[in-house]
This record gives sequence, C-alpha cells and structure tokens, in this order.
Amino acid sequence: MLLILAHFASFALCERSFKIVGDEFQMDGQTFQYLSGSFHYFRQNPEYWEDNLKKMRYGGCNCVQTYVAWNLHEPKKGKYNFDGIADIERFINLAEKIGLYVILRPGPFICGEWDLGGLPYWLMREKDIDVRSSDPVYMSHVTDWFNELFKRLKPHMYHNGGNIIMVQIENEYGSYKKCDHLYLEQLCDLTEQLLGKETLLFTTDGPNEGFLKCGSIIERAYATVDFGTGDPTHNFQVERNFNKGSGPYVNSEFYTGWLDHWTEKHHTVSADAVYTSLDKMLSM
Repeated sequence: MLLILAHFASFALCERSFKIVGDEFQMDGQTFQYLSGSFHYFRQNPEYWEDNLKKMRYGGCNCVQTYVAWNLHEPKKGKYNFDGIADIERFINLAEKIGLYVILRPGPFICGEWDLGGLPYWLMREKDIDVRSSDPVYMSHVTDWFNELFKRLKPHMYHNGGNIIMVQIENEYGSYKKCDHLYLEQLCDLTEQLLGKETLLFTTDGPNEGFLKCGSIIERAYATVDFGTGDPTHNFQVERNFNKGSGPYVNSEFYTGWLDHWTEKHHTVSADAVYTSLDKMLSM
C-alpha cells in the first residue's frame, strides 16, 4: 500500500504544470487567472512580511511578485547573504503558507528605484565591463550569481511542488536601447538550465513596438507589457499582436501612481481612475 501511495504521489507531482495555452494561462491543465501585487521583500523588515502578505491575500490577490536585489545578496564578490531581510526563501515559504503563488523577477538588473538597479557596486571595478549585455566578463558574474540564487529557489518552482509560477528575464530591457538579443538568449538558457525547462519565462516592456522589439525574445519568453490608468484595450492589443496574435493579456506593472522628480509638482491619480482601469483589465 505504501508503495502504491508513493507511486501516485510521484505521478501527481509530475503532473504539476503552469503554461500558456492559446489565450490563457493553464495550471495543471485548468484555466487560471492570477491577480498579483508587488511586494519586494527587501524593502521591509521580515517581522512584517507575514502580516502584509495576509493583507494581500485577504484583499483578493492570489499571487505576489517580487524583484531580487543582487547587490543585497552579494555585497562583495563571492560573499553571499541570505539572512534576515535577505532571506528570500522565508518570504517565499510565507507566501505559500498564506496561499499566494510567486512571480519571480530576478533581473539581474531590476530598476525598481533601487541603487544601480540591483547591480553590485563591485561590478563597476571591472575594467571595460559592459553591463546588461552578452559581455563575457559581465555574464560570468551573472552566471555565478544565478547559480547561487537558483540552487536555493529550484525546489520552490511550481513544477517541483513549490509556488513560483513564472520567472522574468531582465527588466524593461527595451528601454535600455542595447538591443542585445544574445544577452537575452543567454539569460533564458541559464534560467532554464538551473530551474528547469518547464519554467514559464516572460519579459516586461512598455506597450510600444520599439520597446518590445529590443526587450523581448518571444521564441523563448512571453512578452508582457506595463502601463498605468486609462483604457487598456490598445496596450493589450499591442501585446497580443507582438506575441503573434495569441496569449493572455498581462499588465506586469499597473502604475496606480507615478514618481516625482525634483522641481515638479507632486503626481496624483484619482481612485476612480485606478479602479475603473482595473475593472476594465479584469473584464478582458
């Protein structure tokens, strides 16, 4: 009996899948819609993580997305930190306990209004290094970092029984104007090698053909878009057209506000504009 039960448990685990089929996400073969909010674990003391993840869950989210700040985890080359505020596995485990799936955005460049976009300062000491590119010196450091990070996160992948359902490649790379698709290929190769070919990869860029052309790699990763309030119809159509006419509509960063620059007036967005836009997106 124990052998039979073990066989069925193993079979059930192998059946776990998260993928895009036609115009929808499917989890284990069933239609799935995720409602996600952003919560970057490294912006808050760990003792508050659980309370705020619960608020997200009770507020209607079934998923949380987070960046990974490389410079927090590797402040010195080869010296890794995964304790305290850097304990990403604890964060992921808490999300699973509360009933939230995780969308992982490991960069290596994350922007996020974070110092150097998450790139460690010591990279800048490398002579002639060309960051965010297929430059061998840069990619050797990225490879070391991803090996350290992903060996910890691989057990948390959905296809391995965990709650991480998607992994982003780079971040708004189309806005960087580098257009190095070999770099994106290398990131896809590295991520699949370390996390498994079952991993659903995606990119995020503005809903503009120029951004999408340079920032996406649709043969390997699903191209999503990000934008703020207003009618989402055009932006979603740009996304779908770029994905060869199919795929679910995804706004990976719904801007419910905007950042302020020095000398400018404080930016505000009405609550009405936020919920009207959100209702329209969800209906689509």
